[in-house]
Amino acid sequence: MTESESPPPPPRVSEELRRIIDLAGGTPMSIGEIIGHTRGRGLQIIAIVLCLPFLSPVAIPGLSIPFGIAIGICGLRIAFRHQPWLPEFLSKRHLSFAVLEKTLRFGIAIHTRLERFLRPRWEGLVDSHQAQMAAGLAITLSALFLSLPIPPPFPFTNMIPGFAIILLALGALERDGLVIFFGHVLTAVSGVYVCLIAVLGGAGAAKIWQWIGSLI
Repeated sequence: MTESESPPPPPRVSEELRRIIDLAGGTPMSIGEIIGHTRGRGLQIIAIVLCLPFLSPVAIPGLSIPFGIAIGICGLRIAFRHQPWLPEFLSKRHLSFAVLEKTLRFGIAIHTRLERFLRPRWEGLVDSHQAQMAAGLAITLSALFLSLPIPPPFPFTNMIPGFAIILLALGALERDGLVIFFGHVLTAVSGVYVCLIAVLGGAGAAKIWQWIGSLI
């Protein structure tokens, strides 16, 4: 490589997700194996992968708490610049190939659309240690909201923090500070929404959504 040549850009997240499907080869894959296949980009990508079931129509019963814990650990390790790692009881958790493929293909569809708008910008929200710590802690907080056992009929209790995690992680991978900013906004919205549910209860939250629906 000559001095004038720059190293090739890292693969897009959608490409990484396609590669994981190919590497699975029709067999179940553990979370630890997924981390091993992400070539040093594991924390952000594993956070994205683990929050996809909360957004997709693919149901994975009984995993909201362990997945929320795993995403939260990823966020803390991002905040403090640690290497990818999860406890053994999480890293050995397997996903069937059917669930893995459906979930990752749903993620590919989302990220293929998002990647059209991604580009390096607002580097102040990407490069500094303070910015990375803030993004990691926001991922952890969103993971907490994501894993809360909030029963129906409250809408978007998974979708808002799930997209917050995706934007925070994707913005870090693509060095897009504007996307990270919107991830912080969605994290704040998630916190306000959870507080409203806790304070107002079901009737109050239902009235809020009726009011929002009337505005739309």
